[in-house]
Amino acid sequence: MNRRDFLRAAGAFALAAPALRAAEPEGPARPEPSAANPFGLPGVGARPNIILVLCDDLGWGDLGCFWQNGRKTDLRIKTPNLDRMAAEGKRLDDHSTCAPVCVPARASLITGKHQGHCNVRDNAFDAPIDPHMTLATVLKAAGYATWHGGGQSGLPRAAMPTQAGFDRAYYYPAHLHGHSYYHCWVEGETDPDVATKQSPLLETLSDAAYQAAGRPAGYARDQEAGAPAPQWRRPVPNDEARFVYDIDLFTAKAKALIRDHLEGPAKDAPFFLLLCHTAVHGSGNRQVADPAIACTRPFQVPGGPYPALSDDPATGGGADLAGSAKATAQTANTWIHPDCRAFKTPSQRRYATTVRRLDDAMGDLLHYLRLRGIDRDTLVVFTSDNGPAGEYLDPAGLKWVEGAFDSNGPFRGMKRWSYQGGLREPTIVRWPAAVLPGVSALPSGHACWMPTFAEAAGLPPPAHSDGVSLLPELTGAGRQLAPRLYVEYRDGGSGQGFGLEQAVRQGDYALVRNASKNGGRPELYDLRADPGQERDLAAEKPDVVAALSPLLLTCRIPTQRVKEACGAPFAADSGGPGRAKIDALPLPPLPEGVRAEPAMWVYQGSWPWVPDFRALMPVHQVPPERMAAVLAKLPATGCGALLHGVLDLPEEATVTFRAEGQGGCQLWVHEAHILECEAGDCAQGRAYALRLAKGRHSWRACLTAPFVRLTADGRPLVG
Repeated sequence: MNRRDFLRAAGAFALAAPALRAAEPEGPARPEPSAANPFGLPGVGARPNIILVLCDDLGWGDLGCFWQNGRKTDLRIKTPNLDRMAAEGKRLDDHSTCAPVCVPARASLITGKHQGHCNVRDNAFDAPIDPHMTLATVLKAAGYATWHGGGQSGLPRAAMPTQAGFDRAYYYPAHLHGHSYYHCWVEGETDPDVATKQSPLLETLSDAAYQAAGRPAGYARDQEAGAPAPQWRRPVPNDEARFVYDIDLFTAKAKALIRDHLEGPAKDAPFFLLLCHTAVHGSGNRQVADPAIACTRPFQVPGGPYPALSDDPATGGGADLAGSAKATAQTANTWIHPDCRAFKTPSQRRYATTVRRLDDAMGDLLHYLRLRGIDRDTLVVFTSDNGPAGEYLDPAGLKWVEGAFDSNGPFRGMKRWSYQGGLREPTIVRWPAAVLPGVSALPSGHACWMPTFAEAAGLPPPAHSDGVSLLPELTGAGRQLAPRLYVEYRDGGSGQGFGLEQAVRQGDYALVRNASKNGGRPELYDLRADPGQERDLAAEKPDVVAALSPLLLTCRIPTQRVKEACGAPFAADSGGPGRAKIDALPLPPLPEGVRAEPAMWVYQGSWPWVPDFRALMPVHQVPPERMAAVLAKLPATGCGALLHGVLDLPEEATVTFRAEGQGGCQLWVHEAHILECEAGDCAQGRAYALRLAKGRHSWRACLTAPFVRLTADGRPLVG
């Protein structure tokens, strides 16, 4: 099926879009999971191993099971292993990134926060994410070993994965090193932190992991100023990495980590692996390319076929660190997969070979899980960071994306565009013990993986995250909360002149605003009837535009104020007039007719962080008139509360919200997350001043005992 056929069919059979819901938080939804059986499903154990595979610039349309298998041509990319994974698991057809480019997308994924609240936005290359709550720290709280394999961390050593909760990491230091699929140390270079002239690899251990491993040789202690903890690192030697295509290398390292864990003293503990592939990001930049490789053609390919699989329990065959996939200076960057040799141009043959290599690597990894007997109890997620790109390809840009393989499927745009082509990601979830095979049409996003993994590990979803747990959708058990999908990105090289881009989803509707396009007028699309976003409905549905437009202001806080909200040590974005303008605007009030009443629910339990209480079962609902009295009498331990309220302002004003006390507090005004305090963080008080327009403003708080005092301009929020 081609793009036009798909759009025509989608329009002909479109269902009426659901009525807009008010943008109010939902009430309590489902029972609190138990440690023994988080989902209440027969045969499901607690704490699965978790592997999150993140590709780079892989398009929704690049995989067979999403798009390629339906193309009316024999020249299409084949992905048999990922097709099998999708058939055995859940294919998420409407899963999106938080930003249409690598750096902010990855920052949001790892911190569980969309781009309205994340401390790293736009093209803030090599900047450190906020380390205080990440995928790794959340899973460490559940007893997981945590590993980061492949991909880039950040030039400041304070940005390395072992500073953000990972026990062990294997990666290249700078984002520019990701412009090569072959990594090495060039003779004469001694500084691994340089961004050019070489593409080295490092391996780092947290201090605890280094001590637990018996202080292995080859690691040097490293603690840069500003780093929260010491770490140990070693340069990965050339005899391990040189001339090895990095898809193969990172897969081999992942298998070695799994093997060592299963054969080590902590074998009964579950593990979490974030496996980041460089592919299919453009490669071949001469600044970082290995100068010894004879073939200098850009968009690098392997040096030979993927090693055959086997029943060897050590490696399962396939890629291994002993060099089974090692090429030579003469063969590296020369091999084209036999299924890809009929494509018309060198760029097409190279791109298709790279996608196929990802597929081979996933087949290798899944085979190894089966061989080691952990297949059933391992949750594997496969996804990408943003939409497809045309870098290092001919012809470049959108002509490549839509002209070669329909890499963006039926959607509009590509990397750096906040339309669906830049946001929609090919995402597959496989967990034989719990995930029901099939296809999900639920709109969801990368910020959902933090609460999903937390709940899979037997812990409540953190209120810190902008996502919601997807386990009800994946397992068929419980009621699924609707995630908020918000995107923010300042155009950094698309050539479209978009300026500050914003997009927000509500059901089937997508509202897109590009500050430098059409005078900044929002565009409205019904994605069910028009997935290609060809027909702007803004003029036809002004009521929908009016209902969604406030979310472009109320789903965010300014980047530079993230530290005030949550204590992040660093914040970075590209600035610019588009962002400065919306940073200065007051938050609009609730629309007329939207109900927002005071409400309170009480919970019992003990939690490692402030939970998103919407996902837990309360023990008591409190009448509005008794909220202050009940809150004052709740015990100092073992309980929590979810509160809703409304501020009614007679005129525009700056309101200072303050939390003070020993307990944990997460506070939102509308959907702007303005205060994030885990237990003890606001013992001395933490405040956030917010400009609010005249009218009614909703707020929501999740609190854990001992309860903090919440005030607005010195007056209690409750009472």
